[in-house]
Amino acid sequence: MVFLTTSLTFKYLGKSAYGVWVTIYSIISWVYFLDFGFSNVIKTKLPTLLQDKKREINVLISTIYIGIASISLIILLLFLFLNYFVSFADFLNIDVAFINFNSLLFLNLFFSVFILIIGNYKALFAGLVKTHVVEFSMMIIQLFVFCTIYGLNKFNLFQDISRILLISCVFGLLNLLIGIGFTIYFFNKNKDIKVSFKFFDLNVLKINMSLGFKYFIIQACMIVIYSTDYLLITKYFGPKDVANYDIVLKVFQVPMMLAIAALSPYWSIFSKTFVEKKYFWIKKTLTIYNFTFFFFIAGIAVLTLIIDKIIYLWLNVRFEISRTLLLAISIYITMRSFTAMYNYFLNGINKINLTLWLTVFGAVINIPLCIILINAGMGVSGIVIGTCISILPTTVVLPIQAFQIINRKIKENAI
Repeated sequence: MVFLTTSLTFKYLGKSAYGVWVTIYSIISWVYFLDFGFSNVIKTKLPTLLQDKKREINVLISTIYIGIASISLIILLLFLFLNYFVSFADFLNIDVAFINFNSLLFLNLFFSVFILIIGNYKALFAGLVKTHVVEFSMMIIQLFVFCTIYGLNKFNLFQDISRILLISCVFGLLNLLIGIGFTIYFFNKNKDIKVSFKFFDLNVLKINMSLGFKYFIIQACMIVIYSTDYLLITKYFGPKDVANYDIVLKVFQVPMMLAIAALSPYWSIFSKTFVEKKYFWIKKTLTIYNFTFFFFIAGIAVLTLIIDKIIYLWLNVRFEISRTLLLAISIYITMRSFTAMYNYFLNGINKINLTLWLTVFGAVINIPLCIILINAGMGVSGIVIGTCISILPTTVVLPIQAFQIINRKIKENAI
């Protein structure tokens, strides 16, 4: 469904406007670390509180909901103030004659802040090891977005309104409304779990601040590593190159998204099984994962060879794709996908200090390294290669750390 939605959005907006749209989307992705990692705290702690600890659950969830909402709204107001003094279009070298870029950015930010607050339903379902509901909600969102854009295009609706503005409203409103629907569904199904000001406890917020802040730093650094590619391409090469890059990346992201969707329940599963001291099961699971990942690598290799045909069938457009760029993106996707399982394990057992420092290191070197490679004449490929180098330490070290922890626990448990 993501494929169909992207194809329709690309055709509806055209290459340049689509490049502007995905640039905006990469900017507002920064909003999603405004929860300061607290949604990850829910996923980590909820599985351990399910047994006869209803009040603790209500206090944790209410405090985090209210805390995230308060922080997000304050930052929204600060951005509104900043919006009057900074021209983001000039900073990014974007020539947008068809709409006020700052206003468009603020509209998307407005939607994103409220989607961030409502989006905690995903952490709640994940904490109950019901990630299939989260995946279903994402599918519903994509389905409704596709149908709405198809209707706008088919029947030429709202022709007097900028298309990129319409796309922003479609994505924003549908994500928000469907998120509200699934939030209501969660609390109706789990009537013992409530969000209320009477459960708000500032001490709980302080207690979880340390863990939440670590997740926040990791999320912020990951956004620097993964999302600034769009900004750098826009600034140095223009929106059309952003569109080309995004389309190629979207194709490669399909196997990664499928892998991550399949692995996402393991965050809460590892949290629960580690507490239950099922160390042999965890080690066996990680070992099997390593062997099965070779099939993923083979799939990425095949995809690299036929991607130009896939894009033509998908968009009916011929793309000139550098082989260096294809190879770089395939390696990048493979590295990100491989570390997913180990991230879930280490996050689930709250062993994230090493992840934190490695991610900070990657974020610090990412942008300067990408700029150096751009100036060396490597073009867009240089940006992807720079990102690969930035995440290399994490890719190598996290699996080693995971097996060291589990082997040590097995040894201690045997004594």
